[in-house]
Amino acid sequence: MRRLNTLFLCLWATVVAYGQGFAIDPTKPVSAADVVITAHNLAFFDEDSLRVVAPEDVLTARAGRRVSPSEIHGEGNATLADADLYSYNYPSVDADGNKIMLSALMAVPTKMVLDGLHAMPNNVIIGCHVTITSNYECPTEYNKSGGSGSWQSDVGMQICYARYDFFRQPCCLVIMPDYEGYGVSKNRPHPYLYQELTARQVADAARYGLALYNANIEAGEEFCDFESGWKSVCVGYSQGGSVALATHRFIEENGLASELHFAGSVCGDGPYDPVEHLLYYMLDNGTSYDGDNYTVHDANTVTMPIVMPLILKGMCDSNPFMRGHKVSDYLSEKFLRTGVIDFINAKSKDKDNQYSTDKINDAFKAMRKNGLNYVYTDENGVKKSGHYSSSQITEMLYQEKNDNVHGRLSQIMTSEAYDYFTNLAAHRQDQPEVETPSDRGVMKDLHRALASNSLVTGWTPTHRIGFYHTTYDTVVPYANLLSFMRHQNGLKYYFHDTSRARSKAAGVNPSHIVSEGSADVYIFDDDCKDDHVGGGREFYVWGSPSPDYRLIKWVLEGKK
Repeated sequence: MRRLNTLFLCLWATVVAYGQGFAIDPTKPVSAADVVITAHNLAFFDEDSLRVVAPEDVLTARAGRRVSPSEIHGEGNATLADADLYSYNYPSVDADGNKIMLSALMAVPTKMVLDGLHAMPNNVIIGCHVTITSNYECPTEYNKSGGSGSWQSDVGMQICYARYDFFRQPCCLVIMPDYEGYGVSKNRPHPYLYQELTARQVADAARYGLALYNANIEAGEEFCDFESGWKSVCVGYSQGGSVALATHRFIEENGLASELHFAGSVCGDGPYDPVEHLLYYMLDNGTSYDGDNYTVHDANTVTMPIVMPLILKGMCDSNPFMRGHKVSDYLSEKFLRTGVIDFINAKSKDKDNQYSTDKINDAFKAMRKNGLNYVYTDENGVKKSGHYSSSQITEMLYQEKNDNVHGRLSQIMTSEAYDYFTNLAAHRQDQPEVETPSDRGVMKDLHRALASNSLVTGWTPTHRIGFYHTTYDTVVPYANLLSFMRHQNGLKYYFHDTSRARSKAAGVNPSHIVSEGSADVYIFDDDCKDDHVGGGREFYVWGSPSPDYRLIKWVLEGKK
């Protein structure tokens, strides 16, 4: 291994001492001595994949000559970028305040493969990944020798920011943590949408990653110091968009902005207001805020059914309001018998037996076609079997649009949960705000848990935020961004679409519309007509430059 040899050996010795002296206080100084490096490889980007190669495999047997990426991939494959990838484990805390080890990926800019020079990073990307249900999709899984993944995934696109390109800046150190429940912690439940906890863990990943990087510089390794004036930006799409905003909030509220040279966040199609998000599922009949055009959404449905068990399992596993409650209090027996919880829990198995969201969608399609045989335990503890016909499954997983199975909430949820949120939706139609209950109850506790993870109230951001959101997103609806604008009306806004057609159509008109350079918040809600997955591709790939790149540049141009 051409770098980190000495430090690597020293850090392995710390594994037995994990947790000793680790402070729960999120602001206490961190040390690279508490980090364990688990993998180091080289990444090359070609036309359609991210290729990972072990350092020793980049040497030929002839005179130890380093070969070019085209020699590694074969003639005719153009290399877009390359970087050193390091996976590392770092200490953080779980929902109970217990000390745990989590994992993260760090991409270090490399100028040239032939001589192994590193580039000088001018900024840091704190990358927050999308919702995943399989472990093989998490960031550190990309750092496996011989592995290949699409560079058009969110992990691949963010690693691209580590490439050295004289003409395309920024050239960044990229830090992408695996969320709890993935990577080294894959045997633990994932606290889905527990914003404050995940934000704490992401902030820890960034702080320990920077400590590790700087320790290598101090040890005389080949890394380059940062350019003067460097800044960090939180970036993410989907769940990653909300995690980026939550981490933004956590950094500001815990006084970490100076340490991290924090500039702000770039957030794409994120669930910033979980209550408004769920009410959209109950109320919306295809609103697109785009004239007479409609989305594929119908009221009382969800266009990605796995979202509901992800939210509810995450809340029951980790949220303080949900202790003592079970997923079965909220999801119907029929829906649970499809195996949705098993799909989520399968992330600790081998790759072929894990379930990505696409594979889950395919499983639902098969059930619609063939029906479902299931096994259950009756009230006497006796195992029995049963069968749902194709028509019975189709009542719940009712149709396919854009090749996706949609679900009826009246069938997916228990009658008690469905009635509670139906009444809440009716109340929402009568007035602009829904009051959060102050007393306890099975449904009220869920309501309170959802509200406790809202990122639209309770703080006033002091660093720039760039938002991207398609109004055709039926999985993470535009209602989330509208809620932020309504509740953060004191901020100064700039709209990429200067007509503000979509937010005006929604009846949301911020009081302070200013020039791009004077804004606190940049809204990019142009005319993308794709749903959630397509919106993500546009966020990272579409245009020259792409929306994420435009927004990152804008955030970095703000004041220190």
